Amino acid sequence: MSHELIYLTKRISAQVIGQCLLLPLSAKERTQLRGKRSTLDGTDVMLNLPRGGGRLIPGEVLKSENSQIFVSIEAAHEDVIRISSENRLKLLKAAYHLGNRHVEIELHDKELYLLNDVVMKKMLEGQGFSIETFQRPFSPEIGAYEYED
Repeated sequence: MSHELIYLTKRISAQVIGQCLLLPLSAKERTQLRGKRSTLDGTDVMLNLPRGGGRLIPGEVLKSENSQIFVSIEAAHEDVIRISSENRLKLLKAAYHLGNRHVEIELHDKELYLLNDVVMKKMLEGQGFSIETFQRPFSPEIGAYEYED
């Protein structure tokens, strides 16, 4: 493959198209539809997608402007905090306090995930949560205004 920058300009409805390059992106990067990125194998690509299409979704396929290169979006592993509880009201209170601080969270039935942050970690420990930190893909809730198109 040449060292020329590949411009990704279109989203397509496909799971896998032959050989796709893999593009791991953080949750924040999946909200940015423009800018230079590097695929897993080190190929430089330039996102140049139309605005208004919403965030990129893991598994989504992008194609180059010449329709010869296909790139599959992956959720990159990120440094996250997991808080869990069998008590849903306790988790709801934690979600309220995190939302009040505009912290993005990923919601599950008995656990919440957020990006690792020392201040939030101390606050949650102060509320009696045991905290686990590890690397995993992070997919926070979509904001209320992101549903509008």
